[in-house]
Amino acid sequence: MKMPIKEREFSTAIIVVAVIVVIVLGVLQYRWSNQVSEATSIRLADSLQMSMINWHLDFSRAISEVCVALRVDPDSSTPEEWDQYARRYADWKKTTANPNLVAGLYILRFDERPDAQVLRLAPSGLRFEPSGWPPNFGELREDLLQAASKPGAIRSNALTSPETNVEFANRFYTGGPLAGWQFEPRIPALVRSIARRASAGHEPSARSAADWIVIALDQNDIRNNILPALAERYFRGTEGLDYQVAVTTDRKFGRPLYSSDAGFGNAEIADADGNMNIFGRLRGNGQGSPIRIFHAPSEDNGPAASVAVTWFPLLRDAGADQDWRLIVRHRRGGALGAFIADSRRRDLTIGFGVLFLLVISMAILIFTSMRAQRLAKLQMDFVTAVSHELRTPLTVISSAAENIAHGVVEGKSQLEQYGSVIGAQARKLFEMVEQILLFAAISEGQQRYSVRPLEVAEILDAALSGTAGLIRTAGFHVEQQIEPHLPRIAGDLPALSQCVQNLITNALKYGNEQKWMGIQARLTEHGLTGKEIQIGVSDRGIGIASEELPQIFEPFYRSPSVTAAQIHGTGLGLPLAKSIVEAMKGQITVKSAPGRGSTFILHLPCLDHEARQQEAKAL
Repeated sequence: MKMPIKEREFSTAIIVVAVIVVIVLGVLQYRWSNQVSEATSIRLADSLQMSMINWHLDFSRAISEVCVALRVDPDSSTPEEWDQYARRYADWKKTTANPNLVAGLYILRFDERPDAQVLRLAPSGLRFEPSGWPPNFGELREDLLQAASKPGAIRSNALTSPETNVEFANRFYTGGPLAGWQFEPRIPALVRSIARRASAGHEPSARSAADWIVIALDQNDIRNNILPALAERYFRGTEGLDYQVAVTTDRKFGRPLYSSDAGFGNAEIADADGNMNIFGRLRGNGQGSPIRIFHAPSEDNGPAASVAVTWFPLLRDAGADQDWRLIVRHRRGGALGAFIADSRRRDLTIGFGVLFLLVISMAILIFTSMRAQRLAKLQMDFVTAVSHELRTPLTVISSAAENIAHGVVEGKSQLEQYGSVIGAQARKLFEMVEQILLFAAISEGQQRYSVRPLEVAEILDAALSGTAGLIRTAGFHVEQQIEPHLPRIAGDLPALSQCVQNLITNALKYGNEQKWMGIQARLTEHGLTGKEIQIGVSDRGIGIASEELPQIFEPFYRSPSVTAAQIHGTGLGLPLAKSIVEAMKGQITVKSAPGRGSTFILHLPCLDHEARQQEAKAL
């Protein structure tokens, strides 16, 4: 049934508006997702940068406490004055949170001759005692011997300017309690120059060398205590560390000083989210320890930022590959950029999934609305058709009753004729009411069937007997082609008889002036499930258009051509036949062409198949 033009235009307008709304929502979802992703990347990058800065400050604070504790007059370079270092060191060890940080405290004395004296704080912690050069002080000794032998820089490639060691010490000491301290990554150690006090009555020689105080750091304590605690403090999430964290001392060889994950930091990490030089190496002319940190998905490397303070410049330029470097990378999804990209893809997938569900819901709503409108129209057509179907027999009955009442009917023969007409019309009304009640019962699932083994001939005889009067009145010729010895089927005799009767009635209505009807019954193979009985009812009438075939089994549907031809009917015959045959585990099909007639075929499973026999017993 086609919808009226205005209804189709209204439905089309709704669909167009819905499509536009979905497209707009999709575009907005994509833009909002990009904006949220960008904002998230900036927030995470800023958060990571602040975490790295705070990590750097706390790490520097941890190792600078001992430097602050050893604040002594820079000219204190006599054995008596060295005891001040011992006392201050002992006080620091009592109050510090990292008493095992220092592996040894040394004073290195250089005379004018190319030699040196090493003093090491005794285990008692009360005085300095002569000691040999520690094995890991070899390169530092060469540098300081070279500085003692000629005034100038420690090395030509050092970060300090070419000054005498006394001037060097004075220059770095004037900046505060940490001034003058430098980091030596090869030991590792903190080193500071101590100005040598000249003898009484003598000026210091231009070649006088400064003494040096060296705080050797314990790598094991840094690796096992300080760095893990800092990683937990600044890079921990709700379910553990959000980032992989490593502190490397040699980016080409060996394992890192600290790594939160096995293997992380063993080699150069190209996709690190944060990369910070911990000690002293500057980028260009900038001040502070450079941090290279991820910032946004559109940027390959991210911007460079600098920490505002650098407490320990490098004692010598040991090469960029040997810098102490903090490296962090997001744990979930690899690098932070990949994590944000994955999050964006996930958000887009969820967003477009919701939009897809919205589209499906709108489509279902539109389809349901159109179907409801169509069903309402069909129901109104059904009411109209039933009204017409009821009017004709009621008119005949009413007219016959009036004629009898007014004495128009005379004689027994006329009375019998009128009685026959009234009975026929009453049966027609009864059948119509029964059909409507049967449809209501089937629709509500209240119809119950008495299933038993049936012969095909038994079903056809019952159907032809019930429609014999109609066939005779219509003047149709019935041609039967029934194979002999057909197997039985499981079914309800009244229901299947009613099903075949509906098909016969349709053939009588739409058979046109050909006045021919064919009834066939045969046995056929049915795929892997066994054999089936096919019962067909054919006519040579007006036929059915191909576009109407999917609709003819819908309740209340009547073809516009049938309505135009004023062929009476309720639109319930075929839906009832379909419901009955499906209840018997079968199906109904149709073959038709306009002007060439139609053939309706019932497909019913045979009872001789073992599975069907068990099924029949269950019914």
